[in-house]
Amino acid sequence: MRFAEKDGERLLPNPLEKNAICPLCKSGVVGKCGKIKIWHWAHKDNKDCDNWGGRETEWHLNWKNEFPQDSQEVIIGNHRADVKIKDIVIEFQNTSISLDDIKNRENYYGKMKWILNSAVFAQNLQMRDKNGFKSFRWKWPPKTWLNAISPIYIDMQPLVDEWIKFTELPDEEIISSGGGFIKKLNRVERKQFLIKEIPKYSNKMFLIKKVYNSLPCGGWGKLISKEEFIQEVKDGYYGY
Repeated sequence: MRFAEKDGERLLPNPLEKNAICPLCKSGVVGKCGKIKIWHWAHKDNKDCDNWGGRETEWHLNWKNEFPQDSQEVIIGNHRADVKIKDIVIEFQNTSISLDDIKNRENYYGKMKWILNSAVFAQNLQMRDKNGFKSFRWKWPPKTWLNAISPIYIDMQPLVDEWIKFTELPDEEIISSGGGFIKKLNRVERKQFLIKEIPKYSNKMFLIKKVYNSLPCGGWGKLISKEEFIQEVKDGYYGY
């Protein structure tokens, strides 16, 4: 939890604050401000009152900071939405969740969008240009997401960052690590990949428009820039 409350004001994590409370359940919280985890507030009994909450990461924090603070961690009934701007809820997902959890959140929030971390969910996602869109094949996808109703966006930048790291590894380390088509490229091929492919996906969001539930599953979607996505949300655009 990034925001606590005191005297009706929102507070960022502070290790010295002793009287902050949770905006949702109104119980006491303490600032966790160490050197390893993202600074956050935790309930004094160590039990989060929102069972949809999860561990905050730098990826979550960077995304939330793209929006005004009063749009972050908005209380809706018994839950904290990651971001709510206009009437659109955005949930950032960095870990797997069950199909029931996906359906429950979609039913609860109504007008919402999912953003998935590509480094976690899109390692086996391959795209090709097709008539202004991207056709894709997704080997071993997280099947729970195939049944989501709300728009699904995949933040491609985390995966691009991993690709860049792979292109810098010595061949012997890549061979020993095994798996993944990027890891199998030799130095020359990796340099070519770095120049030709990575710029296509840097700072991009992949919007899945249609999934065909076959094995391996595939479908089509489109790439938009992160800036375009953020502006669409701020303008209240919900189109799929």
